Amino acid sequence: MTEVICPGCGLAAPAGGGARPDGYGASAECWGRYGELLARSYGIAGYRPVHQLVVDAYVAQHPGGDGRREVQRMALCLMTLCLFVEDGADPRQGPALHKRMMTGRPDYFHWLEPPRLHGLMTAADVLTARDPAEHGRLVRAWGRDLWRAWEPHHATIRAWNARALT
Repeated sequence: MTEVICPGCGLAAPAGGGARPDGYGASAECWGRYGELLARSYGIAGYRPVHQLVVDAYVAQHPGGDGRREVQRMALCLMTLCLFVEDGADPRQGPALHKRMMTGRPDYFHWLEPPRLHGLMTAADVLTARDPAEHGRLVRAWGRDLWRAWEPHHATIRAWNARALT
């Protein structure tokens, strides 16, 4: 059986033959695992409180390019990831935070050269959770892992937060 390596996170998985997602640096196989995580968030109430952290961690680990949409998506996810990890913000506030961050259609977001994102936790690691409490712990660990990886850009991301949220 052929194995596929995800370009974003490095996840090695048996080839499933699906199409790679548009706008994300992810393999079809990894994208499928992300879909499983989203299904848990939407389908099981106990998994929902960390949903935005799942989204932010996945996006942060699978940069998709330097187009306007991809840059904005990455900026917003890194900005809320910062708030969740450093400031203890509640991931349930993610959509409201994203809305505030986009007020006035900011034009200061720019491409950030991604750090090495292989060798960190992945969506597959989070899928091992047996219950909502373990899911929450794993998602938070994944978020911390990704936030540490993006350390070369922390000052920029914090400045974006300061500009968008004050």
